[in-house]
Amino acid sequence: MTNEHVVDESLPSVDNTEEKQGIWASILRDVKASTKKAPATKSLVVLGDNESGRTTLIAKLQGDDDPKRGAGLEYHYIDVKDDDRDDTPKLGVWILDGDVTCASPLLKYAIKPDTIENTILILVASMTQPWSLLSTLNKWITLIEEHIDRLKIDPIRLRDMRDHLQYDFQHYIEPNESSLMMMSSSSSSTTIKNGTTNNRIPNSLSSVSVASTTTPASLNNTDEQVVLPLGEGVLTKSLGIPVIVVITKCDTMSTLEKDNDYKDEQFDFMQYHLRKFCLEYGAALFYTSVKEKKNIDKLYRYILHKCYGYLFPSSAAIVERDAIFIPAGWDNTKKAEILLENLHRLKPTDHYSDVFVKPPLQRDNEVVTAEDDQEFLARLQLTLNRASSPGRSEETSSPLLTRNSMTSGANSGIGMQTPSMPGRPRNPTSGSVSSSGGGGGGSGSGSAAANEGALATFFNNLLTRKAGGPATPTTTVSSTPPPPRQNTDNSVVDSTNQNSQKQQEQS
Repeated sequence: MTNEHVVDESLPSVDNTEEKQGIWASILRDVKASTKKAPATKSLVVLGDNESGRTTLIAKLQGDDDPKRGAGLEYHYIDVKDDDRDDTPKLGVWILDGDVTCASPLLKYAIKPDTIENTILILVASMTQPWSLLSTLNKWITLIEEHIDRLKIDPIRLRDMRDHLQYDFQHYIEPNESSLMMMSSSSSSTTIKNGTTNNRIPNSLSSVSVASTTTPASLNNTDEQVVLPLGEGVLTKSLGIPVIVVITKCDTMSTLEKDNDYKDEQFDFMQYHLRKFCLEYGAALFYTSVKEKKNIDKLYRYILHKCYGYLFPSSAAIVERDAIFIPAGWDNTKKAEILLENLHRLKPTDHYSDVFVKPPLQRDNEVVTAEDDQEFLARLQLTLNRASSPGRSEETSSPLLTRNSMTSGANSGIGMQTPSMPGRPRNPTSGSVSSSGGGGGGSGSGSAAANEGALATFFNNLLTRKAGGPATPTTTVSSTPPPPRQNTDNSVVDSTNQNSQKQQEQS
């Protein structure tokens, strides 16, 4: 009896051990299966003009405050933060050159035929130039369309990609408490089975919006996704890949109000056209500001949701004009047309380029290159010399020339004489004096004033000879008092001629 009792007691212990080992083995197998299944490699392709804030935006998404700027084709990656996984994925980021001609040949390295399904496109435009927003977006989206055509993807495969994008767009439901609780419960109940974490959507729901209340069972029961008819102006130019339109530097909207006199009416008109563009491609719309940290964290979580299916509980935001967020699938034509009700001076049919006109260039914005110091000083010296030369010529030669021109018409003999510069010695002859005297009597005060320098030199020579010294010409005219300039009669000239004749007789 004792042995039987011992045996009977030992049997249950063996069964319990096997049961426990089976439970742990099942858990280990599930964990091992989940760790083997690594997330798919995803990539972002960022396009935009130079100075649009592309590199700064990606650096902010990386958590880096010091962006590394490059040229051509840049490659970065974003660490996906997930505490429940050891093998956290790295999201690759391609940033193309801001010039279309340079970016076009490099696009083949970022978007390839075998990876196009795992690509998300981000179009960046800056609010600092609102007149070029639409043209910038159309320019880059046209480049992508041309590149996809060159890839020559199988038409059936491309149609499946577009149907998948359309299905996601049409099955978007606004997040609320009930939908989030349902998604959390469905996600947690299938965590081990599908190999996902508690913060992620099950693999069967990765293509559906977070806010969708569709269960995994309902998707698995249907082999094909049901594609519903589209509304007017929706997904008319679908690329088959998700698109996110990001308007950067929205903190400058207040500056646009002051400088360009923009009102809320203009900003509503701008938002309406941007939303129409997004509806055509099934894109999401973000107004961001790195300076004021607006919508940066929301953009990061939305990218992870689109790439890896993480929960995204945020709903659309259209109240703050500089922090607009419209997820793909939320908007439609009727919602966008509500903005047109606020237009008073503008008309819905107005062209975007007529409402937002590029202002003329201001001198403050022009780049001025400093001139070389030596060239500037040489040019300044030349200018000073030119400015001072006419003044000296007027002080010296101009009076003599003016007086000579006055006497040239009255007496040809005096006009033939060559005027001398002040301070230049001359040796006039007696003939010249007699002719000057005769001419002075006939020409009046004009001839006397014109020949005052010659007469003064002649008198000095006579005085020097009378004293017995050699005849030395004077070097300056200022030593003798100037004769009177104005005289209505010829008395001064006659007295001067008489004195000269007496002196000649005495000599």
